[in-house]
Amino acid sequence: MNPAILSNEDHELIKRYKIAPMKLEEALSNLSDLELNQKRAEGKWSIREITHHIIECDLNYFHINRFALAGSEQTYIFNDFDPHIWNKNLEHLQRPVQLEIQLFKLIREYISYLCMILPNALDRELVHQDGRATIRDAINHDNLHAYHHIDQIYEIRKIHDI
Repeated sequence: MNPAILSNEDHELIKRYKIAPMKLEEALSNLSDLELNQKRAEGKWSIREITHHIIECDLNYFHINRFALAGSEQTYIFNDFDPHIWNKNLEHLQRPVQLEIQLFKLIREYISYLCMILPNALDRELVHQDGRATIRDAINHDNLHAYHHIDQIYEIRKIHDI
């Protein structure tokens, strides 16, 4: 199987996508179980909840990205996703994060792999009820989302000096 031909910019995009789990692990490094429950302010999510949220969203993105990479040209219908309901009903505040971090690594590794080997992978389009988006656009979105929340974790650590 021949690897896809990618620009330097696309290589960087995929690299940033693939290393996000490592960046999340760095943000969480040396935090105790109690420290994972720290928040920026009352009513905000804890580090633990933010971590679960990143991966919950990535699970949704994973399915969308695979759908687009398959190139079916069928319309993908997005389901409503209320992260607050998922946070509550999946008990993010109480659950450990290690399993989800492993899942995050595998999701990102698999999608990165497909983007590196499939011809024109980043130009493939997802058709959805509101229009079209390329895999490149989706990967960029996924990166923005994960790194935004990783920055929030660092902000919480700074606030609480942890």
